[in-house]
Amino acid sequence: MRLLIDTYTSSLPLQNLLASVERVCMLHTYNGITIKYNIMSVKVNEKGVWPKVCCGCEIELNPGVNCYLSMYKRGSYKCKSCKKQQSKVEHKRYWEMPSYRQKKADYIKEYHDSDGAGVYAIYENDECIYIGESQKVKSRITSHFSKHIKSNTETYQQPIQLDLKKGILDRTKLSYDILEQVDDKLIRQTRETHYIKEHIAKHGEAPRYNIYKTSKKRMAS
Repeated sequence: MRLLIDTYTSSLPLQNLLASVERVCMLHTYNGITIKYNIMSVKVNEKGVWPKVCCGCEIELNPGVNCYLSMYKRGSYKCKSCKKQQSKVEHKRYWEMPSYRQKKADYIKEYHDSDGAGVYAIYENDECIYIGESQKVKSRITSHFSKHIKSNTETYQQPIQLDLKKGILDRTKLSYDILEQVDDKLIRQTRETHYIKEHIAKHGEAPRYNIYKTSKKRMAS
């Protein structure tokens, strides 16, 4: 229950007021005199009662600002902070369930295997910036588009990842295409070289990120 003053509840339409307001009879003794009075109580987030408040911290909700509009529309009245805390608890509880972990592992494997093996190209808008090959194209693309930076500076760091982390590349402008589906590794490597040479013949140079050599040291910042 949330106690509201008469001036607020009286602004509600009559039919909503009858549906949501309860009169509670209370007794109060003061200097030996018993006073009887009514308090109007309104249920929090009752249908037709505005404004809506967070079920956790009871702050007033502003859809799209301090609460998610999608949650607000389906009647889940929680602010972003409380929802974030709830998600952390639920996530931890789910990952303690072996069946959930296995389900996630199966989903990730299926996702990474979905494109199969082949030669692929990565584009920034309409410009081809990299041509590569992989046994699992989707898995390799996920790796390229990640902002993960290795802590060991002596190991090779993919330049696309590095530039994403620095903000030189914008992930929303990146896309990829499978140029050719090839299962055999040697044939894939041959076809990768073929597509790079084709690009050089057309544009006069290799794709921007194919000119880097896979040395064992990270590119200089």
